Parts: sequence; C-alpha cells; structure tokens
Amino acid sequence: MKWLTLNIHSWMEEDTEEKMDILVHYIISSGLDGVSLQEVNQRIDALPEENPLHFVPPINEKTIIKQDNYALCLVKRLAELGEEYHWSWTYSHVGYGIYEEGVAILSKKPLQSQAVLVSSVDKKTDVTRRMMLCSKLTVQDKELFVTSSHYSWWNEETKQGFQDEWTLSKLFLDKLSGFILLCGDFNGPDTIKNETYDLVTKSFVDTFELAEHPSGRYTIPEEIDGWKHTKEQLRIDYIFASEPCQVRSHDVIFDGENYPCISDHYGVVVSIDME
Repeated sequence: MKWLTLNIHSWMEEDTEEKMDILVHYIISSGLDGVSLQEVNQRIDALPEENPLHFVPPINEKTIIKQDNYALCLVKRLAELGEEYHWSWTYSHVGYGIYEEGVAILSKKPLQSQAVLVSSVDKKTDVTRRMMLCSKLTVQDKELFVTSSHYSWWNEETKQGFQDEWTLSKLFLDKLSGFILLCGDFNGPDTIKNETYDLVTKSFVDTFELAEHPSGRYTIPEEIDGWKHTKEQLRIDYIFASEPCQVRSHDVIFDGENYPCISDHYGVVVSIDME
C-alpha cells in the first residue's frame, strides 16, 4: 500500500492550479492508494456544491462542501484523467480570515470516515480548534484506519497545545481495533528531547525508522508560517504506524529535488507491505 501525507497550504500558494496539476500527475503516475491532506481550504463566501463528486461525509457531522474546496477540485481533476478517488473532509477552523480550513483523506478504496474534535476549544473562529479525520478502509482483507491531522505546537505554559490535543486523540484512537496509520503535520520536530515526537512514539512507530533506506528527511525549509524564526530545515510531517510493519520505502516528495515544491511543506510517501 502506498500512501502520501502533505500539508498542501491550499489556495495560499502562487500558481496553485499548476501545482495541483503536479500533484495530480504524481498521484496517478505513482499509483497512490491514498492521500492525507492538511490545510485543505474552501472560501467562506464560496457557493455550496450540491453533489460533490465521490464525497463521503463523516458519519458524525453534516459537512457543507463549497465549489472551491481544494480536495473537491483535486478529485475532479483526477476523475477527468480516469482516476476515481473517494474522499472525506472536515472543517477545523477559519484560516486567514477568509477560508474554512480543514483536513481531507482521499482513497482508491471505499471509505467510512469520522470527524474527531481533538482540542478543548470548539469555536470555529478560533485557530486553536483542531479536528482529526479518521477513515476506515479494507486493504487485502484487513481493516485499516488512516488519519489526517494538523496539530498545534507544544505549549508548556497553557498545556493546551499539542499535549492536550494528543490526549484527546488517544482517547479516540485507543478504541480502534485494527492497524492505524497516523498521518499529518505534527508541528514538532524529531530533534533530541522533543516533547511532541517523544510523546507520539511512546504509542506509535515512526515509519521513517522502519524503512531500510529512507530517502530524504526534512519536511519544511527555514521560516514558513508558524516557524518564522527557524534557521534550519525540520521534520514535522510524519506517518506513524500503530505497530511495527514492513515499510518498503519512505520518501520525502515535492522538496524541489524529488518533484517540484507545491507547498511550504514537503510531502512524505510510504510503501507498506500489508500482507
């Protein structure tokens, strides 16, 4: 199984249409089974889409998809080229004052999704409101759960940053019975004694560590939104597994060397043996 996670920074990039074409080409040429996307936006003032193509709403919420929803536009372009992807999306909070920002999952296999509030804040105008999307699918007769999340930074003062969100995430994840791929932007580097990374890897396995020959490492360059004073590249985007598994490959993609950059983040793609 081949899966990509990417903070797509949608509609905030220059030449977004051209960059979407690059993503579409990669999805098709690589034969991806699925994609977890973060910062998947639709304008607040955009018109609703009456019957969004291949959309599977989360079972626990009423979701209004707008005509410019980035994931919808992506799925339409894939369909134009003969590739059908089922998809789900949930709305986390207002972004940049004009967007409904959320997370999405695309899958070649049929999926059933659930939207999970993982912050103590539940006000959509508050940027600290965070949602996790979790999709259930069947791969080679095995039940698989895949997530897409965009977490906050660790906050030592309030304790309501990542540590609070992880506690609520774990309450949900611990109830699942099956193999889990935890994908997304964790806003915590894998540096020595990093609280975010250390907390997650108490329960989940980093697929980077499981791959025999991982290609690339860092997922953001210096100084992007949220990391304005960073003077070095960091790895903050991950695919974790709920248990050790055979990871055939773990590659950083869209970094300017392995495909052009299409976001302020690079992507991570893994190939996992599900047998």
